Amino acid sequence: MDEKNTPFQDAIIGNEQIVNMLERSYKLGKLSHAYLFDGPEHIGKKTLALAFCKLILQNGSTREYEANNIEENPDLVILRPDEDKKQIIIEQIRELQKKISLFPYSAKYKVAIIEQADMMSKSAANSILKTLEEPSSTTILILLTSNSGNLLDTIKSRCQMLKFLPVKRRTLKDFVKNKISDQSKIEKIIELSGYKPGKIVELANNGDKVEELIGIMDGFSNFVQKSAAERLDEAEIVSKKEVNEIVDLLNLYSFHFRKVLLKEYSEINEIDKDKVIKIKNNINLINNTKKNLLTKNINSRLAIENLFLQL
Repeated sequence: MDEKNTPFQDAIIGNEQIVNMLERSYKLGKLSHAYLFDGPEHIGKKTLALAFCKLILQNGSTREYEANNIEENPDLVILRPDEDKKQIIIEQIRELQKKISLFPYSAKYKVAIIEQADMMSKSAANSILKTLEEPSSTTILILLTSNSGNLLDTIKSRCQMLKFLPVKRRTLKDFVKNKISDQSKIEKIIELSGYKPGKIVELANNGDKVEELIGIMDGFSNFVQKSAAERLDEAEIVSKKEVNEIVDLLNLYSFHFRKVLLKEYSEINEIDKDKVIKIKNNINLINNTKKNLLTKNINSRLAIENLFLQL
């Protein structure tokens, strides 16, 4: 008979190998001094990181796991990018280092979660590298990123890297069934989510948002046929949204082109190489625009206009 899942094993949907590996390393007392959770946004990296912290800091007690807000635990430090500067600056890293240098308050370890670790400035990255090079026996670092390519290789080499993958469609279908009343929208919600459980939860609770995104995607399928004037009009509408909303839309646009690319490769006839190159260029343009919006203080409208005129 299979053992009943622990609360930790039920922390996220999918990526069971990572969940099982972390729980096994905890039970065996073989924790790494640093982990790098790498994978798409909304895949469950932070959720699992917090669940892992509960396991480490609260001795795996089921009652404590369910009752306590781990983010208030005095032995946990969470660091996020500076909102104004759109990056993690060295002063933040120094403050984190000061906190984790203290002896644990009630647990065996001090744990630090660094969200969007790829957003560290050069000086911040070099500073955290020193901590990774000289790890404390009472400190565990968990770095979260969706863009590990932007991290220093020396940082990655000093962490146990765990690659989070998109969740299988079948698993997501079972997950969505319990989240929405209109079962006819299951496939569409999964598609709009980009196979990301966190995004599914967000969409499942917002029917109006689903309809809005369906409309946007239907309109975008004819985007390449639109005139320059029409593209600029659409850019004006999109650029008025908050940056996180714009990024979500860009993710959908990228997903659209990936679907077109897969269809092109699946066709029986000979592949149109020029079309494939154009599609790949469009995906790169979208990803670069998204990166610039997230990391630089640029004019959103100009960035979107420039993108839409090049697609």
